[in-house]
Amino acid sequence: MFLLTAINASNPKIMLPLVAGTGFLDGIHPCAIAILIFFIAFLISMQKAFKNILVMGLVYVGVIFLTYLAVGVGLLSGIMFFGQHHFFAKVGSYLLILLGVLSLRDGFLPRFRLGLKMPKFSNDKIRALLEKATLPTVAGAAFLVGLCSIPCSGGIYAAITSLLASQTTFFTGFLYLILYNLMFIAPLVILLLVAANPFTLVKLGEWQQRNRRQQLIIMGIAMLALGILFLIFIV
Repeated sequence: MFLLTAINASNPKIMLPLVAGTGFLDGIHPCAIAILIFFIAFLISMQKAFKNILVMGLVYVGVIFLTYLAVGVGLLSGIMFFGQHHFFAKVGSYLLILLGVLSLRDGFLPRFRLGLKMPKFSNDKIRALLEKATLPTVAGAAFLVGLCSIPCSGGIYAAITSLLASQTTFFTGFLYLILYNLMFIAPLVILLLVAANPFTLVKLGEWQQRNRRQQLIIMGIAMLALGILFLIFIV
């Protein structure tokens, strides 16, 4: 048995890249990106000007940011209120490992896919709201995406938030959550800018559909590795 030395995760040199990297990883899950591609493609089909697409897209991304941040702050507050920070960090790590296994199962055995996706009722509601293409309905759809995408890859968020609760103060944890969520929406902002070229957007949508299994497998491996890493070196 090897003697493993615990990493001081409270060190910003470790925590900053860890939070930023996992936030970006969380942001590339298929759920939110697929919905954003649908939304932008719908606006383009209505021959909306790019300025209108950009404004509505920024509202969409901004509401997702605020919703996801609010969920993280609520979770961070709850863990700190109840104490037992390391217990929750372990629970978050095991949850991350479980969701990683489920993601791998969904990637390798798509016929038996059960989890890691938005509930069908929410997906239909989100699409119905987006099709109305007004600022209030876009904001409402984004709020639902922020909440309902948590089953897709929320294990990453839960594990990181639990880790922050065990290693930092509330204020420091809050700042890290802001960084996490900025990285979380970064892929969506990039995708929104791609909408300036409809041809590129169509190709990206086709690629996303063709490679969904590979995305799930990569996401599963990443979540599994992170969960094990947290358990061995940090928690």
